[in-house]
Amino acid sequence: MSPAVIIIALLFFTSAIMTVAMGIAWVHFGRQRHVLSWALSYSAAMVQWLANAGGVIFNSGVLMSVTAVCIVISGTLVLVGVHQRAGRTVPWRWLVIAGCMAAAGSSYAAMIGDRPVQAIIVPGYVGLLMIHAAATLWPRDRRFSAPEAALFVMFLLFALFEMALVVTAAKGIGQAPAQGLAVYRAVLGLGLPSIYVGIGVAAVLVVAGDLAHLLGRQMRHDPLTNVLNRRGLEEAALSAIASARRYNRPLALVVCDLDGFKALNDGHGHIAGDSALRGFAQLLTKAVRRGDIVARMGGDEFGLLLAETDDAAAADVMERVRAEIACLVLPGAPHAKLNASFGVTQMTATDEQLDDMVARADAALYAAKREGKDRVAIWRAAA
Repeated sequence: MSPAVIIIALLFFTSAIMTVAMGIAWVHFGRQRHVLSWALSYSAAMVQWLANAGGVIFNSGVLMSVTAVCIVISGTLVLVGVHQRAGRTVPWRWLVIAGCMAAAGSSYAAMIGDRPVQAIIVPGYVGLLMIHAAATLWPRDRRFSAPEAALFVMFLLFALFEMALVVTAAKGIGQAPAQGLAVYRAVLGLGLPSIYVGIGVAAVLVVAGDLAHLLGRQMRHDPLTNVLNRRGLEEAALSAIASARRYNRPLALVVCDLDGFKALNDGHGHIAGDSALRGFAQLLTKAVRRGDIVARMGGDEFGLLLAETDDAAAADVMERVRAEIACLVLPGAPHAKLNASFGVTQMTATDEQLDDMVARADAALYAAKREGKDRVAIWRAAA
């Protein structure tokens, strides 16, 4: 058996393992589009390596043509997945046009037996895709995670490797076929297996990291309102309290809930109640600044931590929310009128944890309820 077939077999089984891994990740962990795109990319690669082996064994131009088309499809799907993961629009028009041109040119070269031209078109196209993928992978407003950094480096290495293949193949034009492709095949055999496996490992790590981030978010976020839950609030409060102490700046806590929420649920159903909770959460989120914390503490009760804000300023913010909530219109209950009550407190020198502040904010909230609801109460005024 020739060394080329052995290498192709290794790459085929790598593609098969990656297809299974990505397929399992897609089916069982959220059916994310980019994971499906990568699974399909490795599926196309499996067909590619089978056709490549057949082309080498039988010296078939048809099978080498299939190989070229599958490489184009596989590389394009990698880039599509990177775009989908980044939340960016996939440039389908340009990818289809460029992919069809690359597939047509390389297929024609394969059919007429012009291996150097095929060896220029396919690696050149894939190299450009990898450069684009690396640029798209770069985060816009945060740092690289370790798996992302590894995949970024592998994309760049793959791009450099493909460009090296293009240069090697170009130098072989005009020489005897065996002589012109000897160096090309040596470079391909030495470099492709390690880079191909490296990209696969990095891609798996990225998917695993995304999954860990997703599970962590689900543990800390309320699925109905998409704000933090009580656990997420407590974890965020540790950092917020420590920062306020370190820089000697104020920190305000607001505890609030919807007045008559049980009556709303009983009179109009849980769909209206859920809509009220989502609308209330959106109002709270829009009212605060980026970096402030909004959480659903349970039921219809929400908590907010406002950095660099004293209790009076926090009360002013909540007054605006209190006025706006009456304008919410609920599906299925258009005539239902919503109100909310708010309890506000400020961090003191003796506060050691979130519960110390929650106790005072709850007391202020209860005072607001006793005084007639639909109002904002500051703990010092209520004490």
